[in-house]
Amino acid sequence: MAGSPRHDFTWSRNTDTESIYSLVRYTGNKGLSHTDIMGLTAHAFRIIIDREEVEVGSYSFFDWQLRHAEALRNLGYAVRTTGRQNHVSPTPEELETALEMIHASLDAGVPALSWDLFIPEWGVIYGYDDEARMLQCRDVRRDGELPYEKLGRGEVTELYVLTITDTKSVDRRTMLKGALKLALEHAHVQQFREEESAGHSNGLAAFDAWIHAFERRTANPFGNAVNTGKVCDAREFAVQFLRELADNGTELEPEQGQGQGQDDESLRHLARQAAERYAVVAGSLSAMREMFPFPHGGEPGSEAEASRAIALLQEAKAAETEGVALLARMLELLERE
Repeated sequence: MAGSPRHDFTWSRNTDTESIYSLVRYTGNKGLSHTDIMGLTAHAFRIIIDREEVEVGSYSFFDWQLRHAEALRNLGYAVRTTGRQNHVSPTPEELETALEMIHASLDAGVPALSWDLFIPEWGVIYGYDDEARMLQCRDVRRDGELPYEKLGRGEVTELYVLTITDTKSVDRRTMLKGALKLALEHAHVQQFREEESAGHSNGLAAFDAWIHAFERRTANPFGNAVNTGKVCDAREFAVQFLRELADNGTELEPEQGQGQGQDDESLRHLARQAAERYAVVAGSLSAMREMFPFPHGGEPGSEAEASRAIALLQEAKAAETEGVALLARMLELLERE
């Protein structure tokens, strides 16, 4: 039985996308909604799972610098990043580079994205005080001050800062084409080297990894609850994004002289079909979210709960496989232009 449908799309559990939304709003591009950002970065179609225990960091197990840059590039933004995913505190030189980037971005009126400000999640830096050597920051835990010297020296001692350095105009049709390419790559191609994967899989293979953990009864209650919530959140946004695409066809009208009326109607029809498939995925994951609530996570190791979870994940993978095929057909239409 599917969980309750979502109606509020003004926030996301995926904090890097939530932070990207905050940055984009200060670039003058206020026309993009949370749903737009989730869909057009392809984050609505993201899933990464560790097959051993669904460990808590699975959702963040990707190359931040590469994937965030390509997502923002699809929206028309050039970015600068600094930091390493290595659980090593930054050197004084690395910290100064990060602070210089933050100052430059804030002086230009745009916040900076950062990791592990008050909790190991992404958040935004929106102000600074050189005299007090304090940053004004916000993440899901709190909104407050952070000493310069604490940047990159939080709970997991990793420095990561991203700033937007340039903006160009990109039409929505081009953004959609790029988002579909990103989503399809994520669905089919493992995005890290085997020796660095630590048992993680992305895309359709991630469902198999998740099922494997439940079959072995090794799913970590807390990690599974965190990842269930984040992947469910993403798929709920995928449904909303595709429904809006199907209903608001005028937003995708090609430029003057590119008449593709029949293709546009076909595109909206495919989007509507894809929304139906992703609604099945979201429903299955919503049922899991109710079974394994954050933060205590329920009992994923119990026979009954694990068996039910496996059935839900099998249902979700089957529907997502069909949904991905529909995304591919949408991309084919767009690439005929």
